[in-house]
Amino acid sequence: MKKVVKFGLPGFIALLILLWFGLRSYMSFSIADYYGDITIAGIEQPVEVTFDEKGIPQIWAETDRDMYFTLGWLHASERLFQMELVRRVVYGELAELLGDSLYAIDLKQRRIGFARRAQRDLPNLKPEHRTLLEAYCAGINAWAGYKSVLPPEFLLLDIQPREWKVVDCLGIALYQTWYAHSLIDKDLEYGELMATLGDSVTGLKLQHKDWSPPTVHDSFLKTIFGHDPYPFRMNHASNSWVIAPEKSASGAALHASDPHLRIERIPGFWYIAGLHSAEGTDVLGVTAPGLPQVLMGHNRSIAYAFTVASIDVIDYYREQCHPEDSMQVLTAGGYRPLRQIRDTIRVRGKAPRAITVCESERGVVVGRDSASVLTLKWAGFDFSISDIMSGAFRFHQLDNFADFRETVTRFGALDVNWTYSDIRGNIGYQLGAPIPRRSYADTYRARAGEDSTTRWQGYYPLEETPYLYNPQEGWLASCNNQIVSANWPYPLPGFYDPYRITRANAHLTSQTRFSREDMEKMQLDLVSGKALRWKHLLSLGAAELGRGDLAEKIETWDGAMAPESEIAGTFALWWEFLPKFLFEDELGRQWRRGSLIREEVLTRNWAEVVDDRRSADQVETLAQISAATLEYVLDRYSGKSYGDICRLRVVHPLSRAPWIGKLLDFWLGLNRGPYPALGDDGSLNASFNFWDKKRGELASVAGPSMRFVLDWADLDSFTIQGNFGQSGNPLSPHYDDFFELMRNGERWVVPFTREKVYQRRVGLLKLRAKG
Repeated sequence: MKKVVKFGLPGFIALLILLWFGLRSYMSFSIADYYGDITIAGIEQPVEVTFDEKGIPQIWAETDRDMYFTLGWLHASERLFQMELVRRVVYGELAELLGDSLYAIDLKQRRIGFARRAQRDLPNLKPEHRTLLEAYCAGINAWAGYKSVLPPEFLLLDIQPREWKVVDCLGIALYQTWYAHSLIDKDLEYGELMATLGDSVTGLKLQHKDWSPPTVHDSFLKTIFGHDPYPFRMNHASNSWVIAPEKSASGAALHASDPHLRIERIPGFWYIAGLHSAEGTDVLGVTAPGLPQVLMGHNRSIAYAFTVASIDVIDYYREQCHPEDSMQVLTAGGYRPLRQIRDTIRVRGKAPRAITVCESERGVVVGRDSASVLTLKWAGFDFSISDIMSGAFRFHQLDNFADFRETVTRFGALDVNWTYSDIRGNIGYQLGAPIPRRSYADTYRARAGEDSTTRWQGYYPLEETPYLYNPQEGWLASCNNQIVSANWPYPLPGFYDPYRITRANAHLTSQTRFSREDMEKMQLDLVSGKALRWKHLLSLGAAELGRGDLAEKIETWDGAMAPESEIAGTFALWWEFLPKFLFEDELGRQWRRGSLIREEVLTRNWAEVVDDRRSADQVETLAQISAATLEYVLDRYSGKSYGDICRLRVVHPLSRAPWIGKLLDFWLGLNRGPYPALGDDGSLNASFNFWDKKRGELASVAGPSMRFVLDWADLDSFTIQGNFGQSGNPLSPHYDDFFELMRNGERWVVPFTREKVYQRRVGLLKLRAKG
């Protein structure tokens, strides 16, 4: 027995070591190919793919069809599991893969019906675009069939990817237009606030913020509507900005972009690629795996980028059910039956669940109580997905602003601001989101389904939508801020951010000439427009507590949300807990909901909220509320810097698996962090944070998902990088090689001309036609 133990234990340890490293070695065969010759069915002529040191490919093909096939191949080689997850999100099939905890998400997705609508619109796809999409899907399927070992997630979850089809791309395209708006839609939350605080909440949100400049200024009203402009007002925007040649040190237009998305997930959202074909396509920028187009970047003639526009393109309706038949709802013309769709959701490890999805004349049913249904009306339901796809393909050949405007306003309900520049020195802006003609009297609350006055009356035409072209200031910008001034002829309510635009405005009016390096420095600015606006109120709180020394430090603080700054840490926590002392008396434990109107309450000094109704013998002031909040923070977090209390953790979905997640993280090196956050939601170098109750700190969850800066004086000096890495495979050399680059504010040059691209290549993959 002793001999068994003696030799058995070392043998067991040896077996574990063999499994530990052997499985890693086996799974490494799933890594993408960056060089060599591969003969494959599906292409018609040879294709070359160059790779730089960061794994950025540029495809060189004879035909567009072969080019898109190759892009599908590359997407699959680096992001196949991400694509599988996105497709399952669209179809509402996550629970089939990951279990019962995802059932609620699947149910929501089935109700909205992205996949249903994609299938319905498939016959409307133009033949030439169907051909290109079929080539893209063939490339995805070819790589999945070529590789004997798929990425680690497929092995560990014991799944195989389904064959990719054109309808999958249509569903993803529709979902992505929804996703942009879903990031900021707060209609239901505002409705709950109104129920407690009263209808005046609507007035607060609709009030124009004169201190936060819009993107399209009053001088353009004459251009758009043909009447005399109102007095000129300076205004601009942020997080994508463009400089005209007269303001540029190089004498050519400059273009900068850094869209904000979730950055705490692995892999990142974007995959950078260059697409070149002898048929005339030449474009470089970011793609979204699952779709075959460059969505932001540049071709030989124009550059384009977008930020979330934040206008309200969703309405909710409360539709009363018939007292004797819950499948009929009251409309202006009497009771009408709901359309019922039978469906089944598969759940891993459990029996399939039958569901019934309902639609009314207003939209899709997303909730129900004993007497009514809650219906969602989204602008995306009114537009053709095939038109979205046509517009996306058209991007690659655009060469002027008029065609650009026409194209970006045909992306369905994609709720974004588009910025434009071109090789001729023109700059421009266009709101891409459709603007419903509707009543805005009660825009943030679920409306009565039987009220005909709340029905949408179509959309404003292109010529009446906000845009700018070669503004006299010599620059423009956009960062989720209010788009137009209070003088605009029709209401344009939304969920706007007022702070970062003030920082962009400060930078872009600070000098007469700008270089590419100036653009890069702007993107790294940690100073918070929010901190600059409200630090005086924090200082008043410190003075109220008798902390004159602290009050002076706050007043002289530059507003930079730098990791090492204790004042920045104090401000961030004070701002986080202000709603507790403003709203706890009205909202109780749900006081965090008040953060939706925190800015408006402070700006207006809304006495009904500021006064604590629990203290009948005293009327509180904002200074006292500030002091109470500051005292709460100092008692719990004194001496903490911003980097101590706000952190970024970047997490792979496999590491969240029960029981085995931590082991997988240790084994495969899945996660990164924690790291101190950089900036806040008022900084151009932004971090969007939420309170992590479990850890008792702020968690950074969203920020710059990509950065690019283009100087039209030299296309080969274009800098672009993602927030993590090109590959989603944790064993790949390109899993995280942008991460430190982004955190350190460094730049990665990606040239455009063939000669320069080949000079910088470190890998060359050749695909040859089989047969």
